[in-house]
Amino acid sequence: MNRTVFRCLTLAFLVAITTACGQVITRPTPAPASTQVLASAETAAAPEKPTATPIPYTPPPTFTPTLTPTPVIYTLEAGDNLFIIADKFNVPHDLLRDVNGITNERALQVGQQLLIPVEGQVTPLEPTATATPTPLPMAVDNVYFHPSPLGELTVLGEARNTGSSDVERVQVQITLYDAEDNVLGSASNYTELEFLAPGQRSPFAVRFPEAPAQFASYEAQVLSAAPAYTGSLHRDIEARDVAGEQQPRAPLRLQGRLVNVGADEAVGVIVVVTAYDPLGRVVGVRSGPPDHNVIARGGETGFAMEIAPAGPVVTYTIQAEGRRLLPTPESGG
Repeated sequence: MNRTVFRCLTLAFLVAITTACGQVITRPTPAPASTQVLASAETAAAPEKPTATPIPYTPPPTFTPTLTPTPVIYTLEAGDNLFIIADKFNVPHDLLRDVNGITNERALQVGQQLLIPVEGQVTPLEPTATATPTPLPMAVDNVYFHPSPLGELTVLGEARNTGSSDVERVQVQITLYDAEDNVLGSASNYTELEFLAPGQRSPFAVRFPEAPAQFASYEAQVLSAAPAYTGSLHRDIEARDVAGEQQPRAPLRLQGRLVNVGADEAVGVIVVVTAYDPLGRVVGVRSGPPDHNVIARGGETGFAMEIAPAGPVVTYTIQAEGRRLLPTPESGG
């Protein structure tokens, strides 16, 4: 599983952080249907990403074995972390960590077994060999942190299909860590596009309704994705005559036409807009239906979108996807 880890400062200085973290992100080369650049905007070159500093190894604590007649063993599933498991079993997070001799919570793997401490139980679980899951052919790029005055934190970015096959139901997870590499919080969300072709990107927005007061680092990873069945997918929809307008401290307004250039009628059409700042970071995401979400073969419909970006916008991309109506056995098609 690919994971992108960046070091950040305290949330109290997130405005400065977004600039600092963003400078190590290279502006993407978008692969969607339509790309527009706002007038008189120039894209700044981003410096190369620094290599991550290895986390120092700390020997696990020494435990005093105590027998228990009914140990509780839990097998990690996708999306689990120690905070989620501790809350599920109503046990202290630190006790769960210490009983299992965990020194780096990022090293937890799906399928790994943990001992859940019960009353009188402090015996560490014997290490068990677990198969390392095959990494998903996905990457997370162009992450941007946007705090709100009310304490909410929104993390924007893009998931990119780095494999050779279509994928669907792509879920991205953001995890926040303190200076000791302990998990402070974790949240996830699906990408705006349901399907991703090889090399294609889709934006995402992961929200922390109550963000921690500060965090030292974060991890952005694709939590799950599935091989896609594209038999009913309709990708032959082009965005044309797109016009964008944005005033200082005002929403970005976009409008244009969607043209069905495929051989079939497109139904359930959605439009996905991604806005980028001068460093190529995602600072705005919006998705929704066009004026009409059914487009006949060779037909077209208009669309209008409005985005309140988290930063200055110099580039945006527009992507559209829909479905084809497959013939049923009763129809004889």
